[in-house]
Amino acid sequence: MSHERLIIPSVNLASAAPMSAPNAGARRLHKAFWVTVAAITAVIGGTAHVQNVESGIGAVCIGAAALLPTWLWITGRVKGLPLFPVFSTTYVYAFAFPLLYEHPIVAMFQPDVQLIGAFTVTGFLLLGTAVWYQVGRRAPKPIRRCLVLNAANADLFLMVALGAGAAFNMAGSGGWLNLQPGLNSIIRASALALQALAAFALSFRLGTGELSPPKKVVFRFLISLLMLSTLPGLLLVNAMSICVIAAFGYTLGAHRFPWRIGLAAMLLFAFLHAGKGAMREIHWKVVDEDPTFQPADYPAFISQWAQISATNWFGGETESEEHQSLIQRASLMQLLLYVQTMTGDAVPYLDGQTYAILPTLLVPRIFTPEKIASHEGTYLLNIHYGFQTREDTARTTIGFGLLNEAYANFGLVGVGGLAVVLGAYYALVARWARGSPVLSFRSLFAAIVASYSFQAEYASGVYVAALFQSTIALCAVAVLFMRRGDCSGDGRSVLE
Repeated sequence: MSHERLIIPSVNLASAAPMSAPNAGARRLHKAFWVTVAAITAVIGGTAHVQNVESGIGAVCIGAAALLPTWLWITGRVKGLPLFPVFSTTYVYAFAFPLLYEHPIVAMFQPDVQLIGAFTVTGFLLLGTAVWYQVGRRAPKPIRRCLVLNAANADLFLMVALGAGAAFNMAGSGGWLNLQPGLNSIIRASALALQALAAFALSFRLGTGELSPPKKVVFRFLISLLMLSTLPGLLLVNAMSICVIAAFGYTLGAHRFPWRIGLAAMLLFAFLHAGKGAMREIHWKVVDEDPTFQPADYPAFISQWAQISATNWFGGETESEEHQSLIQRASLMQLLLYVQTMTGDAVPYLDGQTYAILPTLLVPRIFTPEKIASHEGTYLLNIHYGFQTREDTARTTIGFGLLNEAYANFGLVGVGGLAVVLGAYYALVARWARGSPVLSFRSLFAAIVASYSFQAEYASGVYVAALFQSTIALCAVAVLFMRRGDCSGDGRSVLE
């Protein structure tokens, strides 16, 4: 490969976060933030079913604490990629909404128990925000040279990654692959990492207007195909993750959120979710055996799903455990209330058992075929509290989340420690990427971290294993396709 000096095209992206001084991008994001807060407040005011005063107070406290980092970022008090703000925002729907919409299990707990749980979440977010603010507001050292993709070929490489990801998903759902478990996990992790990188970087460039008209068409087709190829797995979270990371990249590049596409996507996912449970009952007939779908089966499969969703959505059918609303499905509050109520009396603390397995998860399965699953920590939590048996975990998993896991291990001390660790971690990653080209190793690693920051249900084992595998894939890309180039000076696409 050629080692000539890299020339990164001039892109007017001086900041991935608004500067302190007024500018058009900052004003748009600032206005969008308050419009969104006002719209959400109005919708909640007209649709919420608050069980009692305590749950209402708790929800307001969580919501305010969860949105505070976003406000600090938008106003320029903390610059760089908004990793912690994205993470904290997930606590609105995972912990605040269940209090507002009378989650059936949350409603079983006494008002004072709900309020204590809400204060636990609020304290966690405020402590994490304080640490993130103190670490993130410090200016990083200027970047002189860094690893970066050759910009002339980057768009082609990233689009090939999207296409290859769609092809891999189709091959998996079609039963075309017969790989060893260790090799399959490596390829899958690499595919997921490249999909996230490609979706972020190309959406970022789409937002800045740097993609040519033909590239825009190809990119939109490929990312749509990629999301479509994830649907036969009947795990909407995969398509939603791609959509969120693409919206994240576009928002940073354009300094505005793609409202029309974003609202359409949210409605589409809500519609599909209404029929997901019934589709699983139809197609998930054998434990540990995924249904097989060929690309030619997709139209009939999507049509069936749409008909079932329409029946459930417009027919007003009562939701069962398998037909929960998106708010109920995303809730982690009921687990926190269970954990706070039971731990220390009926159930002992785990004292770090779910963290002790983390080093084992970093060894590739190809070297240790008998390695435990990345969800082992989640299994231990569910078995420990009696939510599932070991046999139950073979079919489905109840996501616990980092906060609930920390309390289950060490109580409030664990929650406080987790807040400090996550606040510093997200701030350090964002600061490390500040000022680097969007196609550099630093920025793409930060994009990987961003893609996992909104996975609220992940316990530490899943998070660490997925991040480690994705980082290895990025390192392989760096070795094969990146070269060290001059990253200083003006007129470059940078994340500030």
